[in-house]
Amino acid sequence: MKNLKIKYRFLSFLLLSVFFVSCEKDVTSENSLKNYIGMEPSKSLSIYPDETVSVESKVYASNTSDVDRTFNLVVDPASTHNSSYYSVPATVTIPAGEKVGTFQVSITGTDLGSGKNLIVGLEQIEGVDYAITSFTTDANGLASVVTSNKIKYTIEERCDFNKVVLSITFDNYPEETAWELYDADNNVVASGGLSEDGTTITGYAALGYADKSTFTTNFCLQSGTYTFVIYDDYGDGMYTSASVQGTYSLKLGSTVLASGGGNFGSFQDTTFTLP
Repeated sequence: MKNLKIKYRFLSFLLLSVFFVSCEKDVTSENSLKNYIGMEPSKSLSIYPDETVSVESKVYASNTSDVDRTFNLVVDPASTHNSSYYSVPATVTIPAGEKVGTFQVSITGTDLGSGKNLIVGLEQIEGVDYAITSFTTDANGLASVVTSNKIKYTIEERCDFNKVVLSITFDNYPEETAWELYDADNNVVASGGLSEDGTTITGYAALGYADKSTFTTNFCLQSGTYTFVIYDDYGDGMYTSASVQGTYSLKLGSTVLASGGGNFGSFQDTTFTLP
């Protein structure tokens, strides 16, 4: 009976030891993920053409500190907005005793096309965990790699009238394609693929568009009658072969205002009216 009691006490001690070690490991693992810096969610912006706006953005800390904490801001290469049309500060500071730091991003609504984005992140600093978007763990269950969080500014052109979207998918000769949009008074409202004086077709290959690629842009048009004209410099429309033909469409929402493609000769024009 004495031996059984000794064995029982020894077994109980082992179980308690495992329990405390397990708890300590869980607490350590949890705490390792609590000291992080993160950025607020993404922002959607609607900006008038050539308008510049200042956007306040925030960086959050899970804990306070008795000293100011400064972090470097970096622009992600995946951003599609032209760097000439935004300004991002080099750093952001979370003041001592605070959990939030703010910074201002300046964005101009120029050359937005069908929409652009700007992605800003925090530069990784050794010893600092960032907002937990993904991480791996070591043998002890502690976070060993944490990916920094980023703010994505989705930018579109603000339109208080009719937002019309033009989409052109080229054949094998994007250098031959150009277009113009006229109002009822025969004024050119917008154009593409033409020389600055509008007399020569320069096409889209010079603008970086490859064979069979797609160009998209949009216009903000007031009520009225318009004429869309698409040109082909060679005179065979957007036709390479029976299996390779370009297409285009001009839409207001789901309503098709103009469309075509294939062999339309030197040009094709469509007149439409907006409410």
